[in-house]
Amino acid sequence: MSRAVAWGLLWWLCQAAWAADPTVLILYPEAPPPYQQVFEQIMIGVAQTVERSPETLALPPTPDRANIRHWLTARRGAALLLLGQRALQIYQADWTEGPVLVGALNALPGQVPWPGVSLVIDPDLYLQTLHEVLPGIERVIAVYHARDDQWMSWVQPAATQRGLRVDPIKVTDTESAVRELTHVFKTLDPQTTALWFAKSTLDLNTELLYPFVLEEAWRRKIAVFSDTVAHAKRGFLFALYPDYKGVGVELGQRLHPDVAPMAKGWAFTRAARLALNHRTARHLGITLRDDVIQRASLLFPQP
Repeated sequence: MSRAVAWGLLWWLCQAAWAADPTVLILYPEAPPPYQQVFEQIMIGVAQTVERSPETLALPPTPDRANIRHWLTARRGAALLLLGQRALQIYQADWTEGPVLVGALNALPGQVPWPGVSLVIDPDLYLQTLHEVLPGIERVIAVYHARDDQWMSWVQPAATQRGLRVDPIKVTDTESAVRELTHVFKTLDPQTTALWFAKSTLDLNTELLYPFVLEEAWRRKIAVFSDTVAHAKRGFLFALYPDYKGVGVELGQRLHPDVAPMAKGWAFTRAARLALNHRTARHLGITLRDDVIQRASLLFPQP
């Protein structure tokens, strides 16, 4: 059976379960702050979308599997939502009998064998935001870790649809990152080209790479963006980060039969918030539109 057919069958089962019992069950892990707030916000978003208030079960670090099985068995027929890696692992190891939806994972399409919504933001939203802030940009250099080749395979078609050229730069360690970036800074045209740092790239060596990138970008007036709020706070032009309540709404919508066409497979989230550095925009000579400023959930420096 192909993966597409399997997903379709799983979703049909979810639809049948919803029709029989619109109750939603949510398994999620107990976690320290701020991770606990992430799960809470997602569950609030789900509750705003579904017909009945969800029933939830928090998983301690060492869950009682018999108790979980009893809880699920007593509610057989309800739709089940798994949040986080621990809930997914328990389901995979000890249950796997009913249809599920999965969320709160930093996974790419194809990496999770059940339908759901990722915490990874749709690459198209980054390019859309770039166009709104800097409509004159024609080329994006995307710097990413070698293990994220699959992510890059989604970036290219998104850029093509936006009429942008994306040149990927794959790095594996601090040395390769410094070497590639040194060449990039010497050759790119800041009037037409922006830099995009994918998740974990600067984490190779934050103390070395981030100051290096920020200093060179500021000196050469290059627009730089990423998926990390701290980067925008310290000087990148903007960053996108998940709107966790919005992710919950997306998950809740996928549990509803009226939106079945949207509910196939594993998808990037499009529930994103904008962190914007107004000072950097002024330094780059950008006049930000009022609607872009109003869209920003975080504006740096803070007024």
